[in-house]
Amino acid sequence: MTTQPTDLPGQNSFTSTIHLPFAVQMRMLERNRLTVETECNVYGLPRGARMEAAPDGVRILATDVETLGHWLEVRDGTVTVVQAGDGVQVWTLRTATEAELPKFPPVTVLVSVLVTDDEQMMPEIRNAVAA
Repeated sequence: MTTQPTDLPGQNSFTSTIHLPFAVQMRMLERNRLTVETECNVYGLPRGARMEAAPDGVRILATDVETLGHWLEVRDGTVTVVQAGDGVQVWTLRTATEAELPKFPPVTVLVSVLVTDDEQMMPEIRNAVAA
């Protein structure tokens, strides 16, 4: 039996763009990267330790929970928590950039941070956890 990513429980991170021509995917990736970088500059949002653009969104990998908190404060969204094992959890905020113009639609942004099971969490973040 094979399992497809869409068969797994929970929300998928991004939609698949594999069916699109490579050049189209690269234009989408660049547009998303520029949109999120602009959002970071305009609103003073942290870029995290690493920002990875994809054709269907941008992932921001943070080293501190304050990065996730700042994005939540400015952009709102929903947080999911997944056990990573050995007393570690991955907290991920799913949010989006503003829609500036039809040419620049909102870009999905996933901000993730690793935290220990016993780490104190800001109430604002805990309240944003999806049920």
